[in-house]
Amino acid sequence: MKIYSQRLCLEPLKPDHAELLFDGLQSASIYDFIEDVPPQSVESLRDRYMVLARRQSPDGTEIWLDWAVWSFVEKCYVGYVQATITVDNSAIIGYVFFPNSWGKGYAREAVKWMINYLVKTYQNLNFCADVNVQNHRSIALLHNLGFVRSTFFENIQSNQDEFNHEVQYQKR
Repeated sequence: MKIYSQRLCLEPLKPDHAELLFDGLQSASIYDFIEDVPPQSVESLRDRYMVLARRQSPDGTEIWLDWAVWSFVEKCYVGYVQATITVDNSAIIGYVFFPNSWGKGYAREAVKWMINYLVKTYQNLNFCADVNVQNHRSIALLHNLGFVRSTFFENIQSNQDEFNHEVQYQKR
């Protein structure tokens, strides 16, 4: 189901989005604070999106919800948002936005509308997000959306063979 806000359309992520999002996901600054690396090819990203488009973990214990974010203002994709719903009613949220869309309020708008959709669709979710302690933009976004700091994780190993400190934020 597509989700519409004032300036954005959140489209359920499909393999076809790989080609549309690939270039935006190549910016190195995106990966300063997340445990991921740029996709190596459109094909590898398409393969990843094929798995995510199933909207369920292979063992059936998690619901995977991912949306590509289209901006009506920019007339292009500006990133993606995601939520993993677990058996204990946790909704673990994440988001990635392309650097040329930073500071325009798209992340706040998209995450807010995703959360509103999840609240209406699922019962009694506990929202959480894990954030690198140096990711001040993401921390500010979560505070703006009513999340509060809950747990500190020290020396989390990243895909870049570095150790980071993360904080979990929660919203009930």
